[in-house]
Amino acid sequence: MTISSKSIAKAERTRLFLGGRWAEPSAGTRAHVLNPATGEVSGVAAFAAPSDVDTAVAAASSSFASGVWSRTPPAERARVLRAAADILEAQLGELAQLMTSEMGVLLSYATRVHVPNPIRVLRYYAGYAEKYDYEEHRHDGTTGSLVSREPVGVVGAVTPWNGPLSNPVMKLAPALASGCSVVLKPAPDTPLSAYALAEALSLAGLPDGVLSVIPGGRDIGEQLVTDPRVDKVAFTGSTAAGRRVMALCAERVARVTLELGGKSAAIVLPDADLAQLVPALLPMSFMLSGQACIAQTRVLVPRSRETEAIEALADAYSAQRVGDPLDPATDLGPLINEAQRDRVESYVETGKAEGARIVVGGERPAFGSALDKGWFASPTLLAGVDNSMRVAREEIFGPVVSVLAYDTEDEAVAIANDSVYGLSGSVWSTDRDRALSVARRIRTGMVSINGNPQAFGTPLGGFKQSGLGRELGPEGFAAYLEPRSIAVGPDA
Repeated sequence: MTISSKSIAKAERTRLFLGGRWAEPSAGTRAHVLNPATGEVSGVAAFAAPSDVDTAVAAASSSFASGVWSRTPPAERARVLRAAADILEAQLGELAQLMTSEMGVLLSYATRVHVPNPIRVLRYYAGYAEKYDYEEHRHDGTTGSLVSREPVGVVGAVTPWNGPLSNPVMKLAPALASGCSVVLKPAPDTPLSAYALAEALSLAGLPDGVLSVIPGGRDIGEQLVTDPRVDKVAFTGSTAAGRRVMALCAERVARVTLELGGKSAAIVLPDADLAQLVPALLPMSFMLSGQACIAQTRVLVPRSRETEAIEALADAYSAQRVGDPLDPATDLGPLINEAQRDRVESYVETGKAEGARIVVGGERPAFGSALDKGWFASPTLLAGVDNSMRVAREEIFGPVVSVLAYDTEDEAVAIANDSVYGLSGSVWSTDRDRALSVARRIRTGMVSINGNPQAFGTPLGGFKQSGLGRELGPEGFAAYLEPRSIAVGPDA
């Protein structure tokens, strides 16, 4: 197809995307989108009312039953996903600017990661939909069955603000590739990127009814999750909210995928090279100003090297530049809103009260400019932390890292595993085999050795209260399919 020149990165979206069409919100509700770096209005977005949720779910249910998308050949579904990816890619720079204005992510990070990754995911699932084997004959020597994989149905996708394009795509791409219809509820802080995604898919040829976008608060999310016409819920957010979603889904045995919180441990083994470790660990701890579920926020160091490690980390943290996310020299941008900044600052005070020592940070950065109105927090390093403290056990979701000392390798593993979470983690050593041996003992969904990134196409998800199920890779596609067995007889 010819790539549309129509701009999809719009700062004003005064209409909802309901069933593939732009419609006035039934309650006329529109809200300002605030720029976290300045506190000023950066856009306007339409918000859904309960009647809009009903309209969106009805459109998804009707479109799925009609087969307009669910029975479309995989090659055609793949074509639409690829076309949407092309549209997004053609406007990458504009989308990155939009994302920075609504969530405060560094423009450099949005341009390099936060926009390109969703484009890659769309193309991955386009290819996967084409090559997937949807039917399999099984024979036991006496009779035969046909096992088919069918789209699960209507999907309610609820996504957070820290991945305003990537989180929706992680759900929409496999769901749409498998033939599902989707109702997306993005976070109220960051609706504009979700609207841009919807417009790209519409321009790419997604049939009417298959997708709706309904920004709103918890009441809108709860209505979507409890609607009996929604066959599966895909949720990313806090563990507390995830428990609520899981309980609501359990009442009607709805399928559910949960990607929740984390309190990941970076285990520094005695032979680790701190000169290589510290610069590699920084972005793993401070990506999105620490507002990432996979952030490495507990650094476990041998007691014999505790002072050395704290000094090396302190030097690096002190050099981090907090400021304008549009400035290429900035290392950390703002937090998403004032409430989140207050939450982070309260945790620092809690750490002090519990006996932790602030080595670096702990105060708001001083700008003396328009940035004083933004919601910034300094990178903070806490020492003297033990694993019973709240700062070591609870997800802070900001640039706060705790150093914990250990005496033996077994103790390090025990500390890492002593958490209700199990999403991510890392092991650092000059001996790769030793690091791998330790990594195998950590009860977490993802582990990095020496900061190496995960290969594209591997699953994202966690153990314990970090979630249920997996996203990305083949596992993410299978989550939107239901196996069905048809007995066809002995000659099959």
